[in-house]
Amino acid sequence: MPASERSTPVSAQLSTIARELAVATADAASHPQHRALSAFLARVREALGMDIAFVSQFAGDQRVFRIVSVAAAVSPRVAPGQSDPLVDSYCQRIVEGRLPRAIPDTAASPEARALPITQRLRIGAYLSVPIVLKNGEVYGTLCCFSHEPRPDLGDAEVLGLQDVANVIAAGIDGAGGR
Repeated sequence: MPASERSTPVSAQLSTIARELAVATADAASHPQHRALSAFLARVREALGMDIAFVSQFAGDQRVFRIVSVAAAVSPRVAPGQSDPLVDSYCQRIVEGRLPRAIPDTAASPEARALPITQRLRIGAYLSVPIVLKNGEVYGTLCCFSHEPRPDLGDAEVLGLQDVANVIAAGIDGAGGR
């Protein structure tokens, strides 16, 4: 990451990424949406210093990983197309308000700690926001997690991530809601 980006607050970095994503997804002829979103998701993950970032879709009773960015040093345990029961996910609990959008230390949250996926994916910190379409439907979530606790995560990171999720939602709406 360039030195100029490291000195910029994460929320400002995420807002910049969201604006750039809006431009890239609006020009589908020169920037295929999926490839553009993958590249921007990697930038979001890097700006937040997280190990894994993903866009999930709620499909019936499943959470389906649509786009995934994994840090090079991390063995991928999440891949596009994989799914698991929505009821067992952080995603559903966060959308319902049962878990906060920023969980700096999953060990400090009894509900997060009790989820089997916390151990399976070695989730130490979690950040998630809903992707809400213009008709009010929750498409899924934009999430990222770290294997280590991250006491620095809070409202600023949630707001920045929501900016990115809003642009993703606009892109989905523009593409016919797929």
